[in-house]
This record gives sequence, C-alpha cells and structure tokens, in this order.
Amino acid sequence: MKMTNKQIIFKISLMAVFSALSFALTYVSIPLPTGAKVHLGNFVCTLAALLCGGIVGGASGAIGMGLNDIVSGYGWSTIVRTIIVKFLFGFVVGFLFQLLVKREKGTKALMISLSAIFDILFVVFLILSITGTLTLNIGDATKEFTVSVLCPILLGIIGLSLTVATFLLNKLKGVNRVVLAVSSIGVLVNIVFEFILRWLLKGIELGGGVAGFNTSLVDSITKLPSNFITGIATVIITLLVYLPLYKALTTTGFSKYIINSEDEKELN
Repeated sequence: MKMTNKQIIFKISLMAVFSALSFALTYVSIPLPTGAKVHLGNFVCTLAALLCGGIVGGASGAIGMGLNDIVSGYGWSTIVRTIIVKFLFGFVVGFLFQLLVKREKGTKALMISLSAIFDILFVVFLILSITGTLTLNIGDATKEFTVSVLCPILLGIIGLSLTVATFLLNKLKGVNRVVLAVSSIGVLVNIVFEFILRWLLKGIELGGGVAGFNTSLVDSITKLPSNFITGIATVIITLLVYLPLYKALTTTGFSKYIINSEDEKELN
C-alpha cells in the first residue's frame, strides 16, 4: 500500500525521535567487568520496528547507537559494527512483525522450527567438537578444521533460549505472543552478528593475522554475557511497553501512521 506524503513525513519524524531516544538511552547502562555494558538502546530499536516497520526501526537503531559510539570515542570497527548490526536487528524485528502479526499459528511454527534447527546444530557441533576435526573435500583438495567447543556452547544457548521463548508463547495472549517471538529472534540476530563482526572487524583493526584475530575472538567471547543480558532486558521491557503505547497512539488518532496489530481478537 502506497504511503501518502503526510505518512512519509510522519515516519521520518518518528525515525528522528526514535534515533534521539536510542542515542540517549544507550547511556542508561550498567557497566560489566568485561568492559561491555547492559543498555536500553536496543529496546528503542525494537519498539520503533514494531510500531513503524523494519526500515524505521533499523535506521533508528543504526543512527542513534552509531552516533553514540562516535560521541563516546570508539574506534571505527565498533562504529561500523554498530551501524550494520542495529540496522539488521531493527529490520528483522519489523519485517517479521508485519509478516506474523495476523498469523498466530505461523508465529509458533516459526519459533518451533528455529529452536529445532539450533538444537540439531548443537548436537552436530557437540559431536564434531568431541571428535576434534571437521574434514571438507573440495574437488581434489582436502581441508581439516578444528571445531572449537565454543560452537556447541553458543548454539546450545541459542537453542535453549528459543525453546524457552516458544514455551512462554503459550503463557501470553494476542499480539504479545508475536512481540515475544519477533523480539526474541531479533535479539538472537543481534547477538550472532555482534559476535561475528566484532571478531572480524576488531581483528582487522588490530592489524589482522593470527594474533589480531585471536585477540578479537577473546574480546568477542567476553562480550557475550552483556549481549545476552541486554537482550533479555530488551524483550521484557518491550513486552511491558509496546501494547500500552500502541493503544495510546491509536486512541489519539495515529493508527494510520503505525503498523496495525489489531485482529479479530481483542488485544490484551
């Protein structure tokens, strides 16, 4: 459905507001001994995506938290990683929400499928880590890779998180079930890409080579707890805030500017 000029201007205005909120609430944080912090910036990104779609949500997170990194004096690898990851985070949440908000059965099926995939991957990589090597045959060439125990640990945590989220779906009603599902998936996207890009970009910033990438890998591992804690906080706060804010916006005449999450059932 084509948006009117008024709707476009309003969404751009909301993007500016959410970017500013994301910038400010990233400072509302709890530092951890690892040097990372638990913050509220991701919550704003999620909320913007649920209300206005993936583009607005992703751009708000990328702009707000990216500017926060610049002002805080972080290196280029951190700034680039934040911009990429937060846009992906918001986009995935907004895209999935629009896709699933009227498909309650599809929401549960998606969560069950994802948790099953990660549970299977956990078992596979656990076996590979025990056997020690993974051999790939490409044409006439054979390459052996050592499988780190980190792989099954990370996959197991993700699989368990999705399983718990799937179980909790049955405890919620209406649109909150979709909010829980898509925000949980968005958080996991954030965690995985934060880990990968921190490892790669920080390794390049440190000069590359084995030493640089080993150092960045250790840094990525030590930052995982803060990513998971921030993710849990993001999901909980989103569940508490989204529905009251949605109802407030619709009752004050802004329903045509945000994603309609009402269906035939009463929201509760």
